Amino acid sequence: MSNTIKIAELKATAKERSIDRYGSLILANIIIFIIQLIISGITTVGTSGSIIIFVINLIINLIVNILLGVLVSGKAYLYMNLVYSQPIAASDIFFGLKQHPQKAVIIQSVFVLVDFFVSLPASVLLFMVQRTPTQSGYIAMIIALLVGFIVNLYVSLVYSQSFFLLHDFPERSAKELLRSSRKLMQGNKLKLLALYLSFIPLYLFGILTLFIPLLWISVYRYATIAVFYQKLISNAGSNMPAKEEQNGLD
Repeated sequence: MSNTIKIAELKATAKERSIDRYGSLILANIIIFIIQLIISGITTVGTSGSIIIFVINLIINLIVNILLGVLVSGKAYLYMNLVYSQPIAASDIFFGLKQHPQKAVIIQSVFVLVDFFVSLPASVLLFMVQRTPTQSGYIAMIIALLVGFIVNLYVSLVYSQSFFLLHDFPERSAKELLRSSRKLMQGNKLKLLALYLSFIPLYLFGILTLFIPLLWISVYRYATIAVFYQKLISNAGSNMPAKEEQNGLD
C-alpha cells in the first residue's frame, strides 16, 4: 500500500476481505445488539418520575456501558481477523472477555465518561427550559449541544484506534494504548472523519428501504474502519511495527 489513504481503496479492500463472510459478521452484530438490549432491560430500575430512580438508572447505565467495552474489544478483534485474512467466527466478539478485559474497560470508560460529562450541560439546560421556557435558554441549550458534540467527536477520533491497538500490542497498558492511538491519529483525524461521512448516503438509503440493508452497511462500515487502522499501522513503519505475523490474532 502507498502512504496515501484513499477512501475508495479502503472500501474496496473491506469489500474484498468481507466476501463470503457477511453471514458471520452480521450475526456478530445481531448478537451484540441483543446482548445490549437484554442488559438494558435487566438493569433498568424503573421509569417513575422520581429523581432518585433517575439517578440510579443513570449510574447503572454508565457502569453497564463501560463494562460493555469487552464487547467493543471483541468486535475489534473480529474485524482485525477479517482484515488480516484470518479465520473468523461470530463468537470472536467474546474474545474481549479473555484478552485483557480490564484494559478494554478502562479504554471504554474514556469514551463513556467524556460523553456523559460533555452531554451534562445540555441535559441540565433542557431540564431548565422545560420548566421555564425562554429564548435565551433554548439558545444556550443548542450551543451546549453543539459544543458537546464537537468535543465528543474529537475524542472519539483521537482514541478511535485504541481497541485495535489492544490486540496488536496486548503488552501495553491502557494508558499507553490511548497514547498510541493519539499519536497514530496525528494528521489523520480529518481523514477518518471523511470516512465516517462517506457512509451517510448508504445509511440514508438503508433507512429509506425499511432498515434491512443497515445490517450489511454496518458491517461494511466497520470493516472499512478496520482497514483504515491496518493502513495507519502500516504507514507508521519502524515507529510502530505492523506485526502482521503475530498481531495478537492467533
